[in-house]
Amino acid sequence: MKKIKSVLLFYNSRSRKALKYAASIQRSLAAGGAKILKLCVNDPCREIGRADAAVAVGGDGTVLYAARHVIKRGIPVLGINAGGLGFLSSIEQKEFMKNSALFLSGGFTRIKRSLLSVSVMRGGKTVSGPFPALNDCVIRSPEARAFVLQASYGGQFLSEYFGDGLIVSTPSGSTAYSLAASGPIIMPDLEVFLLSPICPHTLTHRPIVLSALGELRVAVQGGRSGPQPLTLSLDGQENFRLEPGDEVVVRRYPRSFQMLAPRGFSYFDMLRRKLSWGER
Repeated sequence: MKKIKSVLLFYNSRSRKALKYAASIQRSLAAGGAKILKLCVNDPCREIGRADAAVAVGGDGTVLYAARHVIKRGIPVLGINAGGLGFLSSIEQKEFMKNSALFLSGGFTRIKRSLLSVSVMRGGKTVSGPFPALNDCVIRSPEARAFVLQASYGGQFLSEYFGDGLIVSTPSGSTAYSLAASGPIIMPDLEVFLLSPICPHTLTHRPIVLSALGELRVAVQGGRSGPQPLTLSLDGQENFRLEPGDEVVVRRYPRSFQMLAPRGFSYFDMLRRKLSWGER
C-alpha cells in the first residue's frame, strides 16, 4: 500500500469519547504530514473528493456511514473503536496512536468485505436504488403485527415468511442484527447472503445461507388482516417505505469495501474479545 498523504476523518459528534479520540488522532496524523478533511456523521454529507484513506472514529454506525460514502471512490477505511463492541473497528485508539506512523507509511493491511446492492421494484420498475449496504437490509413493520413476505432466489420460490420481518445480511453483518435473531456468524471473506427471519410464527423457519452470486427477491404481501405499513432499512441508517406488491431485490454490490487493519489482525481474536468466547 502506498504512503498515505490525505485522510478523510469521520467522527460522531454526539459521543464525547469519539470527539476526544478524533481530536488526538487528527493531531497525530497532522504531525505526520497528512492532509485531513473532517466529516461529522451527524451533519449532511458534503461532496467527498479523492483521498488515500479514511479513518472512522466511533462505533459501527460511524464505519457504516463512512463505507456508504467512500465505496464508489474505492477509498479504504480504518475503523477506530470509540463505541461499544465495535465489530467493524480493527483497532483501538491507544493502539493506533502507537502505530500512526506505520499507518501513514502504508503499513496497514487491506481486507476486502462484500456489500449488498438493494433495490425496490414497483410494478416491474425500479423506484429506489440500487443502494449499497455493508451490514444488512431489514424489512419490518412499525406496528406490533406479523405480516407476510414471499422470498425467491435465483428465479425459484424459496419460502413464505409470516412474522416480524426478514434480515438479509452480508458476512460482515452476521454479527449485527442477524446475530440477535439467532443467525450464525459467517467468516467475512465468504461470498454469501444470510437470510434470517425475525420472530417467525413457526417452529420450522431457520436462517439460511445463500450464494451471493444469485439474486434474492422478497415480495411484500402485507398483513393477513389487510395492508400495513412496512419499512426497508439499510444498515439501520437509511429507511424507505414499502407498499403491498413491492419487491426488494438484493444482489452482490459490484465493488468491494476495503477495510484497513494492522498487520497480524485476527478476526477470530476479535470475536473472542468482543463476544467473550471460551469464558466460563
